[in-house]
Amino acid sequence: MRSLSLTVFVLWSLVVVSPLSGSAQSASGAVATAEISADLGTCSALITVTGADSKPVYGAKVNTRIRYGLLGVKRLDLEAFTGADGQLKITNLPEVLKKPMYIYIQKDNKQETVEFRPDMRCRATFNVQLK
Repeated sequence: MRSLSLTVFVLWSLVVVSPLSGSAQSASGAVATAEISADLGTCSALITVTGADSKPVYGAKVNTRIRYGLLGVKRLDLEAFTGADGQLKITNLPEVLKKPMYIYIQKDNKQETVEFRPDMRCRATFNVQLK
């Protein structure tokens, strides 16, 4: 009899708690920002892409070439796409670059370029409007 009451209690707990935890997850519903890592340092760049109507642009292609090492002979090409929120975060960028790094953003026939200089802003934020 005791095992039966324990089983009923456990099942009742699952029925009561499960719907509450599911609704809490759907209520938060935050969209995770797309992210790509260079694994070269501690700097980062957050790029927010909007259209001419100021709405987030999904699937905008973001690419860059990082030149690092002695005389910039080592190169790393990064390419990713913005998420539903129109954002992409490039993390672990080098703190020191010999030359500025250019980030190219494009969608359809529209293209914009931003310049990332870690010596000026290690944690940079760029708001790009594609027109």
